[in-house]
Amino acid sequence: MRFICLALFVLLCGTANAQLLFKNVSVVDVEKKEINRGLYVLVVDGRIKLVSHELNTDIPPGTTSIDGTGKFLIPGLADGHVHFFQNGGIHTRPDVIDLRKSRPYSEELEWTYQQMEDQLRRYLSAGITSVIDVGSNFRLLQLRDSIQAKTSSPLIRMTGPLLTTYIPPAFKDLKDMDVPFQLMTDENKVRQMVEEQVSRKADFIKIWFIIDEKDAEADARKKLPLVKAVIDEAHKNQLRVAVHATERIAAQLAVESGADYLVHSVEDEVVSDEFVKLLQKNKTALCPTLVVMANYITSLGDNYRFSTAELNLANPFTVGSIIDFPFPDTATGKVYITAMNRSEEIIKESKTDSIRRRNMKKLFDAGVTIVTGTDAGNIGTQHASSYFAELQAMQRARLIPMEILQASTINPAKALGQEKEWGSIAPGKIANMVMLKRNPFDDLYNWSSIELVINKGVAISPDTLIQQTPEQLVQMQLNAYNAHDLDAFLVPYAEDVELYEYPSKLLSKGKEQMRKDYIFITQTPKLYCRIQKREIKDNTVTDHEEVTFGGAKPVYANATYIIENGKISKVYFKQ
Repeated sequence: MRFICLALFVLLCGTANAQLLFKNVSVVDVEKKEINRGLYVLVVDGRIKLVSHELNTDIPPGTTSIDGTGKFLIPGLADGHVHFFQNGGIHTRPDVIDLRKSRPYSEELEWTYQQMEDQLRRYLSAGITSVIDVGSNFRLLQLRDSIQAKTSSPLIRMTGPLLTTYIPPAFKDLKDMDVPFQLMTDENKVRQMVEEQVSRKADFIKIWFIIDEKDAEADARKKLPLVKAVIDEAHKNQLRVAVHATERIAAQLAVESGADYLVHSVEDEVVSDEFVKLLQKNKTALCPTLVVMANYITSLGDNYRFSTAELNLANPFTVGSIIDFPFPDTATGKVYITAMNRSEEIIKESKTDSIRRRNMKKLFDAGVTIVTGTDAGNIGTQHASSYFAELQAMQRARLIPMEILQASTINPAKALGQEKEWGSIAPGKIANMVMLKRNPFDDLYNWSSIELVINKGVAISPDTLIQQTPEQLVQMQLNAYNAHDLDAFLVPYAEDVELYEYPSKLLSKGKEQMRKDYIFITQTPKLYCRIQKREIKDNTVTDHEEVTFGGAKPVYANATYIIENGKISKVYFKQ
């Protein structure tokens, strides 16, 4: 009989020693790019013990059996390029747009730390069981150690601060534990920097190889001894090195010096056959990050349009900050909106994007290890939800789902030299997997048909992972209202939701009636609700709203939301 009672699984707070047996399941072999049907998969003590057509081993007492008939087991997905000192919102990079007068960066950074566990749950709910932070700080390394053992956290691999040839002025006055950049000045100093990261148990080292002079090659060669010293010292300590290098000459010199992982595509030219052979020879992996720059331009140009899936998955407060732009500083915002919408800026990004995609495809076809990664945390590139936009961009670059799945599972593990530990479904590996209802080779859309996430050997229903607070639920529906997305707008509401005119006049009841009543949000041009003040008490949130639409005068009202059982159950309106 098919096992359907997910409540019997060890969820979230359970032990990582749960024993699982999948029966008659189709297992995706991402290395051979094939599907093996009708297999048994046994998980014991957080590791995969058996993948076979025959159940030829003893089954531990208390093992939970799961019928996998018609289902597909894939390795857990991995995002090979994220930054947890950034949150994806409009305030997160003061070196790009300086909004510190309206929100001090120290306050922004503290909020970002507090949201890390929430962000990790969002990744896991999307089937992303591994995240690779390619530039953080020492405080985040401490948080990693306290968080990643939890069943609700993906596997975390993280560097310390980026070792860089340039520090943006906005980051120069931070406390030592919060510093995301360390300036490379001489070879002895950079070796000490590497040793400090080793002592703090960084998983690998990251170099920000920034070229900021007109003669790119001369500048790159001038800085190269520092890059070489970092790579040499890291390799002495058995740590791999990731390098940010978007110019071909910088990428070439980094790889020649022993870089293991290029975390962006070359953007200034289509790479030569010689460059391809260099990466092949050195077995250097590359993460193309195809969407992050376009997200900057559309966000700062006030043109970013969130999909329904993004509105449901991403942290609602960072989403809200992008939707609200040019608030909170409309004067500064208008300068950016004008600049980002200039035709020359759009044409430039279009050409650069074409180079990125061509280079990625050329390298992939040559057998270079290509890694799926988003650069999540940058302005407009949300943690977790940006992943699927990156997958779609890879598909537009003419990779098929089977190839993208390999880039999203085993290849990130290879980039860090950890492919024997995770990244595929094989005996001895960490039991990080996703059970899908549909074939992942047929369509990228099928990757979202998640029935179970298996994280560190524990089976989790994905809809139990994100634990929205009352304020998050209210913010979610506000974001969707302002995005004119009716489907996303209704998600935070209970099926039997009641809407009242304060104090007690019932206006409507039930989500289906609400869908009819709120169809106007998809039909009213320039409809926008701005919160002037928000009050929160326990499970009650009251928003003081200003609603504008077209050229009409603003309408002012209060809306009080009552949250019960994780949904908005009642709303009281008062003008």
